[in-house]
Amino acid sequence: MNGKAIHRCLHVLDLDRSLDFYERALGMTEIRRMGPEDGSWTNVFIGNDASGFQLELTWNRGRTEPYDNGGRDSHLAFTVPDLDAAHAIHEQMGCICHENAKMGLYFIEDPDGCWLEILPRKAEFAPQGGVDVLAALDERRSVRHYSGKPIPSELLERIIRAGLCSASGRGRRPWELIVVRDRETLEKLATCREAGAAMLADADAAIVVVADPEVSDTWIEDCAIVMANMHLEASASGVGSCWIQGRMRQAADGRSTGDFVAELLEIPKAYELESILSLGMPQEAAVTREFDEGLRAKVHAERF
Repeated sequence: MNGKAIHRCLHVLDLDRSLDFYERALGMTEIRRMGPEDGSWTNVFIGNDASGFQLELTWNRGRTEPYDNGGRDSHLAFTVPDLDAAHAIHEQMGCICHENAKMGLYFIEDPDGCWLEILPRKAEFAPQGGVDVLAALDERRSVRHYSGKPIPSELLERIIRAGLCSASGRGRRPWELIVVRDRETLEKLATCREAGAAMLADADAAIVVVADPEVSDTWIEDCAIVMANMHLEASASGVGSCWIQGRMRQAADGRSTGDFVAELLEIPKAYELESILSLGMPQEAAVTREFDEGLRAKVHAERF
């Protein structure tokens, strides 16, 4: 059995004050509330798009004695995409209660004395079952600049597994994945296109996606699904990635990108190159973008 954490209950004396604090400090807003008709108590669940985890703020009418929510001995931890920006906000709010510059983290205190650890968003904090797909899509970026740090093996395995779990026409799975980590080979792969593949020279890994067209007439679509799934999992795991189109592209030496890659990686003649996923730990965290509401104009009901 695998349990999944969904929320933690915190007792609060001033519900409105606490709601304001969590919205300003962590961008957490009300999702739902519940309570009896007599108003003797209220539970408000708050959260945001960064994760599926919620806080349950519980208010009891008539309570005046401070609650013990754990203080500094039992804290909650939150990651933020920009630690300096978060620190500036929390400093302005006057809620920072402890700093550990050596470890690169600090704590803030909520109105009821609960300590909240603030950490930079790192790859080792990212992998989790039940990741919010929409949040991962909002944070997905094409990352072309890497820090040089190696990708943790467990994260690379998650990315590969995301590709292997991909849907495929009639379940035929015509694709094969070639994982490249050799530095010299990556530098050669960086010239597989006239432009648009240079980031491979600094990448920590690349996953080359090829397929046998004889296995399925939907091989292009199947390979695109594999690429999209790996690209999204990389983002959700905190790994930078960039989709490099290979099919119908030309290498710097004049050959087709497919012929160039086939010779370099000794790919059998039956296989066609679809694309390459460049992978590396990003130099900086991606900034979550707001959903473009204008895109809804592309959705049509019943008829075009």
